[in-house]
Parts: sequence; structure tokens; C-alpha cells
Amino acid sequence: MRIDTTGVAIVRHSETGAKFTIEADELDWEVVASEERGMGPERLWSASTHREELGELRWEMSEYPIGALGKIVHDFNGHELVQDFSISLEHEPDYDDEEIDEESAIEEMKEWFYSNYEDPANSLPYISAEGGYQWIYGGPETPQVALGDNFSAEYPDEIIEKAAQQIIDEDGIWDWSPIPGEEFFELSEQDEAEPAEDEAEELSRLLPLAEDLLQDQETGVFSVRAKRIEKPDLLSATLDQLADAIEDVLASPSNGLNADSLEIRRLNRTLERYSNDPQRVEMDLTSVHLALTSQIGTGELPPSDENQALLLALQEGAQGIRATDPQVAENRKLLQQQALQELEPENLDLLSDAAPVLEAITQGDLCEQMREDILYLTQEMLVGPPKLPGVTRADAISSGRDEAVRVFGRSARMLIALRKSPELVHKLHESAGFKALSIIGVLGGLISLGMMLF
Repeated sequence: MRIDTTGVAIVRHSETGAKFTIEADELDWEVVASEERGMGPERLWSASTHREELGELRWEMSEYPIGALGKIVHDFNGHELVQDFSISLEHEPDYDDEEIDEESAIEEMKEWFYSNYEDPANSLPYISAEGGYQWIYGGPETPQVALGDNFSAEYPDEIIEKAAQQIIDEDGIWDWSPIPGEEFFELSEQDEAEPAEDEAEELSRLLPLAEDLLQDQETGVFSVRAKRIEKPDLLSATLDQLADAIEDVLASPSNGLNADSLEIRRLNRTLERYSNDPQRVEMDLTSVHLALTSQIGTGELPPSDENQALLLALQEGAQGIRATDPQVAENRKLLQQQALQELEPENLDLLSDAAPVLEAITQGDLCEQMREDILYLTQEMLVGPPKLPGVTRADAISSGRDEAVRVFGRSARMLIALRKSPELVHKLHESAGFKALSIIGVLGGLISLGMMLF
């Protein structure tokens, strides 16, 4: 049996009185519950559609015994049904049960189902603030609907329902995620024509970095190459001035900073590891400038001459890089236009869960930086000074912002690269030790979170 829906439904908005027409092809009926009774199974059919102005509109009705429909029940969020569809049961083609080996048919359907669908926990990102699993591969799909769509012309409903129920009973899962084929990772013509509609492309545009993302053609693992320094002598002089300012600050305990202070450790790391990366230097100087300015504003640090000199060195260093490198300057201008939302506990959990995957698919400086940025966002930033609007400079940014820019922007560009070279997804799977779909799922989850935060 299947539900045949014809005509149109008309729903009147409860407040505005506006009428909305619902087309028959918007409803996809499925059996959402089944219970054995004296004359066979009683099944509950359900179908719904969603309109932004009306919310979810749902139709439900029971079938008992087989072939007999009960009264239709509507749930329209208080809106009025003006006209309903014509709804009836359509009998499927007759089958010769003697020619069907029920056990073999069920095993065939289950094998097909497990080859095409999986537990969403295996690969899908989960964001509580966005309603749970992010169905990036389509779905959710129930075994009843999936098997019915694929086998309705081959087997009767009764056998399809038994196969579907066995899957649910064995795994305890009602909603499943489709397993995408290689074509999922290939850009369609529409993607190429309208890249702004793709979240990864959009996030990459919003969070630019002056660097080149590279991918090993043998392993698929990612690395990063810093942008060429426009004026190396000027950058070297800037860093020397910064090193002198740090030394002066640490010379006196009364300045409130020591070698173990988070900001000093970050600046020393910049001097030691990233002196050839103007984008990274500009970001670190800007971030530390904000943190120290905030601490002086709250009274946590004294406004001593040495601390003020360090702030000046940070400011002049960041501004000097922007003045000599137009791309870094343009990136800062774009990033200042984005308002970073506060990271909620579930966001931090998603970042922590993503860390092992990101570490496995990156190498060199990129791997180390991703690890450091996630550590800062999920742990170190949480114990920093409180945010005080009004004490930061116009060219400063909120705490944790540049770290978030690197994590989410790079994740977006990695997913774009994988979609353009699907053959490298499988190489990455072999070299990284994570399922290809898990890698795509983690990157997809970070991109969804990034779009929500920025």
C-alpha cells in the first residue's frame, strides 16, 4: 500500500489571515509506527511540510485493518485548514508470495540498507545549538522509507516492513544518515557557478589569511606555507624592538608579568617560530595587545612605563606589517567587520572532539598551530581577564578571535580542497587513520559552527 495525495491544501494564517497553498508533491508519507492487533498490523501514517510563515504542517492518519484509512488528524500550529487534499490508499501490484523467499528478501534488503545508510553518530557533526545532528549528506531517513523507495516494485509492503523493523530492533536507531558516494565530494556545475551559496566557500571568504594551504599528493595531509615577507628588514627590526620591550618588562616583577605569563609565552613563541610569517605575527601582536590593554584597564596589570612601552611595540609592529603588506591589511579590515559570537560549552566540546582529526590530517606548522589554537580557545582563553567594552583600541579584536579565524577559516579551505580532489579523500583516510566520512563530517561541523559564530 501507499498513500496517494492529489489536489492542493489551503491554510489560512491564524493572525494575518493570509492564505497559503500546499502542493500535493510537498508531502512524503511514511509509516511512523506499527503495532500488531487482532486483524493484522495497525499502522500510523504521517506526512509534513514546512513553511517559514506557518512552521511545520503535519497530516496523520491510521490504517487498520490493512487497506482501511481512519480519520485524518491535522497539526497546523493553530492555523486554519480551508481546503484539504484528496487522500486515499493505492494498492501496490500483486505479488506471488509463493515465488518470494521472505528470509532471503529481508537479508537482501538489510544488506542493501547497511551499504547505503549508517548511524549518524559515525560521521555527522552534532551541534546542540543547531538542533542536534547536522544532516550534511541528506536525510534523516527511516528504514521504512528507504527500503520502500528502493524495493516497493519488487517486494510487498509486509516484507519491507519486516526488514525495516528488524533493522530498527537490531540497532535501536530510527533516523539514519545516507552514506555519500564519491560524487558527493565533487563540485557540481551549480557549486562552481554560485560558490557563495556553499558554506565552506562563504566562510573562507569571510575569514581570509595571507598564506597558501598545501596538500600532499601522496598522503592527502595538509600543510601551510607562509606568505612571502614584503620587507624582511623592516619585520626583523619590528621583532627586535618587541624582544627588547619584553626584556624590559620582565626585568622588574612590579610590572606584573613573568616568563610564564600567557601573553609573554605567546610572544616568545611568535619570535621563535613565526618570525617569517607576517600574517601570523600581525595576528599575535594584535591579540596580545588586546589582552594586555584589557588587563591594564581592569587594574590587573599596572600602567607602568615598561608595560606601556610593550603595548606601543605591539601596536606599532602590527600596524607596520599592515602598512607594508596590503593583503594582511585587507584581511584585518575584513576580520574587523565580523562579530564573533561567544563560544558556548557545546561549541568548546565540538572543538575538543575535532582536535584529534585535525591533528591527523595536518602536518608541520599547520598541525602545531591548529593544536595551539584549539587549546587556547577551549582552555587558556577561559581563565583570562573579563571582557571590558571601551578599554580596547579601535584596531584590536575580541579575545580568541584570531585563533577562531585560523581554525574555522583553515577548516573551510581544507574541505574545499577535498571536494575539488575527491581522490585525495581516500588517501587521507589511509594515512590519517580516520574514516573518510569522519574527516568530512568533522570539517563540515566546524564550518557549520563557524557560520553560526561569525
